Order: sequence, then C-alpha cells, then structure tokens
Amino acid sequence: MSELKAGVGLSRKWDAREAGREVAETALEKLEGEKPKFFLLFSTIHYEKYGGFQELLNGVWEVLPEGTPLIGGTVAGFMNNYGCFARGATGLAVHYPDMRVSIGVGHNTKRNPKKAVEECIDMLRAKDSLNKTEFYIEIVSGPVIPSFPGVGRQTVIKSKTMGRVMEKALPTLWKSNMGTDRADEILEHISAQIDKPLIGLVSIDNGKLLKNYQFLDREVLENTLLLMGVSTQLKPSFFSTSALVPRGIKVKISTKKDRRTVVRINDKEATPELYRLLGWDEKSVREVEKFYTQAFYYPFGSLREGKIHAYMIGLILGSHVYFANKIESNELELYSLTADQILLETQKIFSREAKLIYGVMCETYIETLGSRIYEIKNIADKTHSDYLILFGGGESLILEDGTPHHLYESINLISFQDI
Repeated sequence: MSELKAGVGLSRKWDAREAGREVAETALEKLEGEKPKFFLLFSTIHYEKYGGFQELLNGVWEVLPEGTPLIGGTVAGFMNNYGCFARGATGLAVHYPDMRVSIGVGHNTKRNPKKAVEECIDMLRAKDSLNKTEFYIEIVSGPVIPSFPGVGRQTVIKSKTMGRVMEKALPTLWKSNMGTDRADEILEHISAQIDKPLIGLVSIDNGKLLKNYQFLDREVLENTLLLMGVSTQLKPSFFSTSALVPRGIKVKISTKKDRRTVVRINDKEATPELYRLLGWDEKSVREVEKFYTQAFYYPFGSLREGKIHAYMIGLILGSHVYFANKIESNELELYSLTADQILLETQKIFSREAKLIYGVMCETYIETLGSRIYEIKNIADKTHSDYLILFGGGESLILEDGTPHHLYESINLISFQDI
C-alpha cells in the first residue's frame, strides 16, 4: 500500500464559504482518513465579490483538521485532475508518515524585500527547521499597477516630462506596497539563506493586476512572502523548461542604476526603438489590459546557466521603458511565445509517471493556449498522478545545485514517487 497519499480538491461554487468547505472535503476524501501534513489552497479573485476570502478560509476550516499547516493565495487559474479553470478554488492535501512542515512569513514585500525575507527565515530558524528541510514551496505577493496622481491607472505615459516625474515616484509606490512584485530580489535574498530546492509562485488576480491575496492558516494577507519548508524522506524531482523561442533579434541596452529602467536600446531612445522592434502602433497599447497582453508575448531575455531569464515590460515612461524585474545583461534577445511550443515543452516535462505533481506556469499560457489548454491536461493525465498546476504572475526556482532562477513564461514541476 502506498504511504504517500495526496488529494486534490475543487469547488466551482460561487459562494465563498460553501466553496471553501467543498474544496477541503474533496481533497481530504482522497487521504483515506489520514490527517494531512499540509494543505495548499488557491483560488481565483472572484471570491472577493462573493463572500470574501475570509469566508473562503472559514469554509475550509469547517472541514480541515485543526492545526494543519496551510498556505496559498490567489491565482489567474489552475489545472488539476478535474479540468482547467479560470474561476473557482482548488486545494492540495498531502500525507506521508515522516513528513514535517514549518512555515515562515515575511511582510511588506514590495517595501523592503530583504527585511521580508529575513523575517521569514528567522521564523523558520526559530522552529529549527532550516537544516532539516528537503524542499520549499514559496508564494509571493504579485504586482499591483499603481494609480498615479493626476494620471490614474496607466501603463503608457506619453509625455517625457511626466514620465520622469513618474520614475521618481516609483520608490514611493513601493513604500505603499504597490508596483512591481520584486520577486526576483526576494528569491536572491532567499537563496543566500537556504541551500535546498524551491518552487515558487507569484500570486496575482485575473491578469488585471489590481489586487492579490495570500492565505496563511486562518488569515487573509497582502504583500506577503510565504515559505513552507518540508522535511521528509521522499526525494522529489524538479523539472523546469521554457516555451520561449528566440526571434533572432538582438539588442544592446543602457539602464539606470536600478537595472529596471531602460533609457537606450541600440543607442537610441528606448521607447521609439521598442515600438519599432515590436511593430507596435503607439495607439494600440494605451489600454492597460491590451498593453500587458501584447508585452507578455514578446519579452526580451538573456541566458543564464541554461535558463531563459525573461524581462517583462512594466511601464512606458516617456522615452524610457520600465521593466518588472532587474535586467541582468546589457545584451538581450527578443523572444516570442506560441501555443505549439508550450505543448512541445510540456510533453517533455511530463515524460514520466508520478504519485504527485505540483507545478507552476505563467498565466499568459491561459490566453495563449485557449481551448488547447486541455491538450496539456491530456498530457498530465498520462502520468497517472494526482496533480495541481497553477497559473501565476511569475515563477521562482532554486535547483538542487542551489542556483536561483526567477522566471517568466516557464513551466516548473516538482514530482513525488513513493520510496
């Protein structure tokens, strides 16, 4: 008999409390009466208007055994044994006899990433779990598009003068826990403190980047880092790949000290050169949602330790282009994303059977694939495993060799076999 037991839960109910109760019930019934060692809870942003996330958690705890470690957050969508969904709630309950779990939490991730990581690691260290952990599951609060005074919620500021004003305002926005998620900086600080593998997710809403929430036991949080350390004899396997394809267009850039603000591309003003390279009509990218939809399909990137590190355009600030994450190289290449490449890479990464698979992918895949997302589900079904794949706003990974990678447009899995 298998000692590793996992249950994936689902609810599509609109009422938050009822959904919480059902997602816990459907997950726990697969454990055959065993108490879960931990519970992961994820939902789409819809429950904010249908009872609220506190009610979602209240429903979960009507069913979940007292004291079960729980973390989670909002995501753009998810895929599991039941199907592919852009609305609803899902959960993962896991039991294994020798498994031990500790949770650390850090607050104000945008205001001070380093301090948030220190707070989180100190909690884990106080529980004497750092040296015993085999792997980590990370959840980080995602980006929130700022509302600029006198301008509103904009991603494209045409005026050079106003663009410079907005640049100066960005650090102030971080102090208010708005703007980019700084998940790349968070991962860098984490990797300096731990030496075990990690799989991480950036928590977001439905792609509008207005709000996102994280769940810790019975609490609903914002602007938070959650780190779950798992100690077990199980030896999970980590897999990572990217569906990005180089377009053969290479550029040289110049940035400000923040390594996010690009002032020159190919020794020309950044914004006009960006539009030329992408073939964008300035008028077509003024709408916020349309801007990000287009930008995510054509990221710039560079290779590091065999991984494509994509850099996502965050804002157009006059003649400058502001990126969501720090740019590691002054020489970049333009990439593109296609449904065919996503399916090809997915086929490679889901190549073996497993007892349990947990994974994170970029939320852009939902729109890119459309109805073809069920082709990924068909591939996952062939592993004969319980599985939960989440679609978020960025993916973090620390490999077995200790190398950290904060990625976009990537596919990352952790799979488990009984020993």
